[in-house]
Amino acid sequence: MERQISSARVASIFAWLDSLFRCSAGLSGRGETAASSCCLLFLVLAIACGVGRPQVALAAGTDWVLLCPTGGAGEPRYQDQNGNVIDIADPGDRAIATKACNPRVLGANANVNVSVTNNNANTIYVAFTDYATQTPGQITWSGNCSVVNYQVVIPKGTTCTASVPAAAGITRFCAFTNQVPVGQTPNCNLAQTHNQTMVETNFGTGSSGVCYPTSQSTCVWYDISVIPQNCTPSAWRQNHCQDTGGAAYNLPVSLACQGQPTYTCKGPPSNIPFGNANYPSNCGVPTANCVGNSPVCDNAYFWPTPSPQPNSECLAGQTLVITFLAGS
Repeated sequence: MERQISSARVASIFAWLDSLFRCSAGLSGRGETAASSCCLLFLVLAIACGVGRPQVALAAGTDWVLLCPTGGAGEPRYQDQNGNVIDIADPGDRAIATKACNPRVLGANANVNVSVTNNNANTIYVAFTDYATQTPGQITWSGNCSVVNYQVVIPKGTTCTASVPAAAGITRFCAFTNQVPVGQTPNCNLAQTHNQTMVETNFGTGSSGVCYPTSQSTCVWYDISVIPQNCTPSAWRQNHCQDTGGAAYNLPVSLACQGQPTYTCKGPPSNIPFGNANYPSNCGVPTANCVGNSPVCDNAYFWPTPSPQPNSECLAGQTLVITFLAGS
């Protein structure tokens, strides 16, 4: 038995198809015949689904339809205007059709790996918060690490690994030097209020529009933020956000991912050169024209709108490495 694919699912793969094949511009690199086949499949997937026609997906601008197998058996097939069912012979087209019929291939249920290392002198307690709900985010810590009240306990010299669903979205990590007691929920959205260093993350997939290029099955964007609670672009221009709550900083940290910039932010906090905001003194240069990898580049957000932006993308299959460093 075949089933139709939903319009929502088809919409989610438009960007992926465009990035992967670029067939509308003739840039597939597979030759004219293959490019035409790709474009035909793109039209097949440009679907108006569920209009009184069960088990088939009606194609826009063509008389062909795409039939999706159900129950995990069989492969996607075409159906022409006369009702004839046709196998998809081209391997590339068949792969696209399989992705269209199976959301798992697009990374909807995929995970992103994260590791957190504590090189500080004392045990730390790391929390992970969903930005939108201000509740603990979805994360699974490895079995050798203890989790108490939504905080993973990381002794000195220890690394804990975790898996985060790509659907976790906009989130934050933060570390406490004292465990938040049971009965109180740790909330990294309040890190600025408590002057804690923020590791900001955005997990997603290419099909959801978070990853670039959109062919990426999963990704996570990452950055360090030490922005004071009430700091604004105009307050930065006026006096570098003095009297706006003080820098969101309690522990030195670095963020790294293979092939991507490494961001390092260390103290001690200082009123030089930015006054009583007391930004960490070894956290890069917030007005630099480069980001990461060097202390003379911008390594963290000191205010909301720097240019260039000191954030980067960890691509599918890579691990975001968070290291809380020695020192203050």
